[in-house]
Amino acid sequence: MEQNSKTPMYKRVLAIIGIVILLGMYINLFIQAVTGSPETFNTFIYCAAATVAIPIAIWIFIWAAGAVFGRHTMASLDLFSSNKRHDKYGNVIPDGEIDTVVFDIGNVLVDFAWEKFIEDKGFTGEIAERIGKASVLSDDWKEIDRGVLPIDEIIGNFVKNDPEIKEQIEKTFSDFNNICIKREATIPWITALKAAGYKVLYLSNYSGQVLEGTKEAMAFRDVTDGGILSYTEHMIKPDREIYDLLVERYNLTPSKTVFIDDTPVNVEAAKNYGWKGIVFKDYKQVKEELEKLGVKY
Repeated sequence: MEQNSKTPMYKRVLAIIGIVILLGMYINLFIQAVTGSPETFNTFIYCAAATVAIPIAIWIFIWAAGAVFGRHTMASLDLFSSNKRHDKYGNVIPDGEIDTVVFDIGNVLVDFAWEKFIEDKGFTGEIAERIGKASVLSDDWKEIDRGVLPIDEIIGNFVKNDPEIKEQIEKTFSDFNNICIKREATIPWITALKAAGYKVLYLSNYSGQVLEGTKEAMAFRDVTDGGILSYTEHMIKPDREIYDLLVERYNLTPSKTVFIDDTPVNVEAAKNYGWKGIVFKDYKQVKEELEKLGVKY
């Protein structure tokens, strides 16, 4: 999208009003000075004050309008984007071909700390390994993320995977509190991308039960532009339907979208559907790969 070179009407009207007021005051000052009016000095002071106050008032009005309507304006307090291109609303246009960054959540934006979760329930060593294999590491875990089967039935399937530790499995999954842990770098990362003009979304296999138990870790959702959690749509990655749904819902262009996920099969699927993709290993590696795609923040 090209930058709009025509000044918006409301800005022109404000500028004209300011000029008319100042011009009228200075004409009045000129007349008083010529006629020797005793009010000349006071009028001069008023003119000097107005010369400063009126532009400041206009700046404050434009800044307030931008803050209320979420638009970048010439009064916005983001000097670091002054060298960027902007759309007709003044929002930053990202450099390069990519305009949208989509994140997986677990082990990308939060730590999927299932091992610590099991340990916190009182299980370590061989029992902890067996609980993990029967649940998180089993194919049945996908059904939690899909959000179709009742949770009791899914936990029952975990038990079927290792009936000897039925009591331990049921105790472990009596709740899902803190199975995912907050990453401090997440919100600053998202904020930096958004400030550079990129749309930021999430696309994750994530269950309602885990969401309920990880509200603090998931607080970053408030600073994104939206996204999809698998359980709400009853579909999971790497199935094409969930990728296509995100494209449709947020009007994305796949070739201008980059997907970041820690699971290679999910990234490969995104590439097969026309997206760009990066397998997450660490922040530094992802930043370098984003820069190769022209994503700078």
